[in-house]
Amino acid sequence: MRGDVLVLETATETGSVAIARNGALVADLSFASRDPATGVRTEALAPAVVECLGLAELPVGHLAAVVCGAGPGGFTSLRSAAAFAKGLCSGLGIPLYAVSSLELLAWTATTPDGPFIAALHAGRDEWFCHDANRDGDRTDLVGAAYLASDGELRARAARTHSRLVGPGLEFDIGPHARATVPRLHDIEMRGPVDIDSWEPTYGRLAEAQVKWEAAHGRPLTA
Repeated sequence: MRGDVLVLETATETGSVAIARNGALVADLSFASRDPATGVRTEALAPAVVECLGLAELPVGHLAAVVCGAGPGGFTSLRSAAAFAKGLCSGLGIPLYAVSSLELLAWTATTPDGPFIAALHAGRDEWFCHDANRDGDRTDLVGAAYLASDGELRARAARTHSRLVGPGLEFDIGPHARATVPRLHDIEMRGPVDIDSWEPTYGRLAEAQVKWEAAHGRPLTA
């Protein structure tokens, strides 16, 4: 992927942004999506992007493409990043690419060779999961993503001799935007998403929708 590429990742409580230039990382940073003292959600994505562009000494109009983490993960943060990315790409007339946040987590991991499970908190004592395998410098996902309880996740890891990668697990890390940089060619080959119709993969319904459907006894329709 040639030119200057902005990457956004907001699946977890710690978001990140990165800028690659002709396949090389030139700037990246992380930010908290909640105030550490009060726990109140903060609108930190746009300021982080502005700061990262400044670090790269890059005018926003020079961007050639945007890559956005596609979830699963937090509904509000994923939706905000998707809207931000769509607006930016639409305004600049540049392509938008999407990458699974579980795949990004797997790429972020620096585990020994062999199988591991990339997992992100899903709430309700459950995890969004994807099996993966590391072989030298190459890390690839295996099969499809799935939802598992904490007990199921740990039993699967023991049964398959897999390490656990994710916030609060054996390898305690989250997905980071900079991990896309070595894989930008792979992402480009998958093709851009349709800006008008694309949405992140949330993994489950928003809590507000769950409560509405429980209260009304029927699915919420568009």
